[in-house]
Amino acid sequence: MPGKIHVLPSELVDQIAAGEVVERPASVVKELVENSLDAGATRVVCQVEEGGRALVRVVDDGEGMSREDLALSVVRHATSKLRSLEELERVVSLGFRGEALPSIAAVSRLCIVTRRREDEVASRLDLAGGEPPRLSDAGAPVGTSVEVAELFFNVPARRKFLRTAATELAHVSTWLTRLGLARPGVHLRLEHNGRRVLEAEPSADPAQRAAALLGREVFEHLLPVAREDGGVRLRGLASDPNLSRNNAQGIHLFVNGRFVRDRLLQHAVMQGYRTVLPEGRYPVVVLALELEPGQVDVNVHPQKTEVRFLDTRAVQRAVTAALAARLAEASWLGAARGGPTRDYVLRAERPGQEPAAAEGAGGPAGVRAALGRFQASRAGRPQAGLRFSPPPPGPATPAPRALAGLCEPAPVDPAFEVDRPLREWDFVGTLWNTYLVLTAGDRLALVDQHAAHERITFERLRASLDSGEVRAQRLLVPVQLELDASAAAAAAEHAADLRSMGFELEPFGPRALSVRSVPALLGAAPVAALVRDVLDEFGDTGQGSAFAVHREAVLARMACHGSVRAGQALGEGEVRELLGQLERIDFAGTCPHGRPVLVELGRDEVAGWFLRS
Repeated sequence: MPGKIHVLPSELVDQIAAGEVVERPASVVKELVENSLDAGATRVVCQVEEGGRALVRVVDDGEGMSREDLALSVVRHATSKLRSLEELERVVSLGFRGEALPSIAAVSRLCIVTRRREDEVASRLDLAGGEPPRLSDAGAPVGTSVEVAELFFNVPARRKFLRTAATELAHVSTWLTRLGLARPGVHLRLEHNGRRVLEAEPSADPAQRAAALLGREVFEHLLPVAREDGGVRLRGLASDPNLSRNNAQGIHLFVNGRFVRDRLLQHAVMQGYRTVLPEGRYPVVVLALELEPGQVDVNVHPQKTEVRFLDTRAVQRAVTAALAARLAEASWLGAARGGPTRDYVLRAERPGQEPAAAEGAGGPAGVRAALGRFQASRAGRPQAGLRFSPPPPGPATPAPRALAGLCEPAPVDPAFEVDRPLREWDFVGTLWNTYLVLTAGDRLALVDQHAAHERITFERLRASLDSGEVRAQRLLVPVQLELDASAAAAAAEHAADLRSMGFELEPFGPRALSVRSVPALLGAAPVAALVRDVLDEFGDTGQGSAFAVHREAVLARMACHGSVRAGQALGEGEVRELLGQLERIDFAGTCPHGRPVLVELGRDEVAGWFLRS
């Protein structure tokens, strides 16, 4: 009786292997353009038809191949990039596995024409669906042209999963954008059905290449990033928080010139933005990391987009620190390359204006909609949630400007109180014990009292931690907590870090803790909820990560517990003190979770809602 195990036919093996490398036309473009870049090309033209389903052609001016090398190029695991295990551990080329061309050839009709500078004629190879290759002479300039026709023609089950031409073209454009950002000195062109859809001229300035590939509107929000930390060299661009996306597609990460999808790296990026972007929003980042080849393993996946780091903590720390430091020193709430604006102001758009594509969740569009609902709710009846504070003691307060004339608004001096500190604006009242209403001249401001106090508390906690002077407040009666496994592990692993932040926690059983002190800055914060949230934040970030990776997120959770709550009534003196503290800190535009602190509206914007503009 024959055994159950047998050797698969070679053509089936090739098609199975192709499934790991060739997902769609964009995979073909990626592999072929990477080969062109490895060959030293300075110009690469990619031509596709029907989104790449009918044809993908990549033409370069690289060094070309000899006829012998051309014949070997379609043999599985034949490569010019390495010869030994030692070279694999220090590989710097984009390709090295010797799988791309054989995999493509197994599921398409492949034609390669190539010529070296020293050759009188070019060599041509034709291969269809894994059949024996045919070699011949051809006429062609120096370089290589690879034509891939009828992708998956012999694997109909794979072909039916391809999307529309527009969708496949979008994936092709995405990959060319990534490769173009990685190699700004190479001229890249993409043509679809004979029409040019992308062109990036070579540039010595990565910022100019980013402008060409990502768009001028995106470029205007990008800030340069440069840092060396622990053997990791970082160069690139990062968006100010006014530019964000609802997915992570705008995060472009490169390790030693190779685009990578790395969960830990992306998490490190998001930690750098933790205190300035709302949850669910993502920045636009182009960040290139350079480190010794022996410190990173690129042989993780056939598509070569995943890597492993020898010292993950150092890389995470370097990325997070670089982005956080750059954002901290930039006046980012104004246009990154425009004129200065108040660091705490987020302006609503004018009536009828479409929201900017780049604005974050909870930005001006959301504020305008909320104000519209507020106006509608007040139509014909008083609004119960609106509380006006009594006028402050002292000299009589003049009537509000809006009531100075019944038909015409009072004239306003354009220079009126332009530089008046926010704490000195006229305090009108509070909406729903949550939003402070302020006016100055022809401007109206709404301040989220919780978001404002949360940012103040966060900055004070961070400054205390940086100085090593965090004061602990000892509890008269210790608080006992029962923990789950993740929280207990976080408490044990980060005991020293917790002590440095003012927490004194003692074991009180297998999964129990006794809380004896908390940071004095947090005042009357609920102790049990505070400690649980801090431990949860350590657990959410991932066990084994460096404290620097957790730090900002942990401080943000602490600040939330120690701040004035939405719905908590404040007296005018407390409001003035809050606004004064807000003006004395940096980074006052958002709370530590990225939500806006203040929205400022102009007289014209308000008048437009009433059709008076």
